[in-house]
Amino acid sequence: MAITARGVRKLAMFQLLLIAATSVIFFMIYGAFQAASVWCGGLIAMANVLLLEWRRGGADRGRALSAGESLRLLYRTALERFVLVALLFAVALGVLQLAPVAVITGFIVGQLALLFTEIIKTE
Repeated sequence: MAITARGVRKLAMFQLLLIAATSVIFFMIYGAFQAASVWCGGLIAMANVLLLEWRRGGADRGRALSAGESLRLLYRTALERFVLVALLFAVALGVLQLAPVAVITGFIVGQLALLFTEIIKTE
């Protein structure tokens, strides 16, 4: 079952809150460049989650899929998310020359929001 639009907004707000807190910590310790790099990593995580939710919503609204079709959709979505994240990391680290540790930290924190909202939802 897909998350409702309200649930996606709640997840995005939680991601933004965690990314902002991490960015503030990086700003106080390392400066503005590192804080901006954290934001970039967090936005990569948000794009990853939004692609996942978009695909999941499309699958829920569509017709019932056979087991083989569901598996193909699962693999296709995983591949799309992998390519999206790899391309965005390439832009952040290669083109924009952002701080690698800060970008990865922002990405991890953004992904943790997904984990925390799933844990809270099941309790």
